Amino acid sequence: MPEDDGRRVTFEDGIVNGFDDAWHDAWWRQMKESGGNIIASYKMRMVSVEGDVVRMSVPYQPAARQGTGVFAAGVLMQLADVAATSVCFEHLRRQEPDAEQLPFPLSVQISMNLLRNTDRGTVFAETRLLHGGRRMMVAESRLTDDAGRLLATMTSTHMVARQ
Repeated sequence: MPEDDGRRVTFEDGIVNGFDDAWHDAWWRQMKESGGNIIASYKMRMVSVEGDVVRMSVPYQPAARQGTGVFAAGVLMQLADVAATSVCFEHLRRQEPDAEQLPFPLSVQISMNLLRNTDRGTVFAETRLLHGGRRMMVAESRLTDDAGRLLATMTSTHMVARQ
C-alpha cells in the first residue's frame, strides 16, 4: 500500500477510510515502478478494511475475460486471494504494531467454488479471517456482482513465513 501521507488513509473506530482514486493511483503506480503485478494490471481496488474483514473489487475489462466473454476464473480467484492476503496482513499488523516489516502470509491451499459468472460491471470480494494463528491463518471469501448475486466462495490457508 502507498505510504500514509496523513491525508488519504485514516483510521477511525478500527475502520480504514480514504481508499479514493488518488490513493489507488499511488498504489498502482508504486506497484508498476517495482516491476508491476496482477493487482495493478487488473486495477483491483481496496474498498474497506474493518478489523478482520477486507473488501476489494475488480472491474470487468477485456484483459480479465475468458473466451466466452465472462470473467476468467483465475481473475476471480486472484481477487479473493489478494483480499485474503490483505486480511491476514491486517491481523499481523494488529498483533505486531511496532514491526518494521511483517512476514508474508503465503497462500498454501485454496478451495474455490464457482457458482455463476458475469460479463459486466464489478466483482466484489468480502473476506473474513476465520483463524489468525502465529504460523497459519485461514480466510473465507465471498465474491458477488453489482447486483449482489453470489458468484463464488473461496477458503484459503496462509502460512506466515517468518524468518
